[in-house]
Amino acid sequence: MIFFDGLSFPAAGIIRSTHFRANIPLYYGIQYNSAGSLRLRVNHGKEYRITGPSCFITHPGAYFEYELKREERYDFIYFCFIGPRVKEYLQKGLLELMNQPIPISREHKFSETLREALRLRELGRYAETVNLLENLLLQLRHQYKTGVAIYQAPGLQLLTKRIRANPERNWDFDEEAKKLNVTTSHFRRIFRKFTGESPLHYLIQQRLALAANRLAHSGDSISSIAAGVGLENLFYFSHLFKKYYGISPKKYREEFMV
Repeated sequence: MIFFDGLSFPAAGIIRSTHFRANIPLYYGIQYNSAGSLRLRVNHGKEYRITGPSCFITHPGAYFEYELKREERYDFIYFCFIGPRVKEYLQKGLLELMNQPIPISREHKFSETLREALRLRELGRYAETVNLLENLLLQLRHQYKTGVAIYQAPGLQLLTKRIRANPERNWDFDEEAKKLNVTTSHFRRIFRKFTGESPLHYLIQQRLALAANRLAHSGDSISSIAAGVGLENLFYFSHLFKKYYGISPKKYREEFMV
């Protein structure tokens, strides 16, 4: 399809352990870390340290240093692109060359779009890969430009960090609303504004993300993993997992286990 011409995708993949890079990239790249701690510095400037879902853009003409700590497990995805079409992205504001990591609040949507782009690249489905890349850049642009302007944002940021750390807990969102001094209905509204998801859906996504990590990094049975993330009904767990990831827990383990 000629209307998608002007891009190539020279490198892409998933990194699940310690990683360090210090160079001037040859390509533009979406660098997304959904778990673990990231250290980033651009052009020998300010050093950023961030934990949890975050993304930054690498690009030619700047010196990037970034590191994933040795002691932690990671789910780091990189997706590189180059070509004359990138110039249009820069001119029209679709691509922002920021020198700092962007926290990703709607991580499930971003992660799944990025994983699908990796899959379509491997299949050689060029036009669809370009379409998903542009979707990712739109998501990043929206996240970078708008942010969240609500009074309870710091409290919500802390809450989502706690949920990501322990999604298997029996979370009481009525109690969390009280801690923020808001009604339960208002809590649900501002939580959705902050994350793009209802509290329950966000919790389910974090439980499934933890399950996916354990499927890839442990030999535990699927039933014990399901129970360990707070989804004890194996049928319900498998149904949710396939709904969110597009494949069964068993197939996910076969494809991604390291």
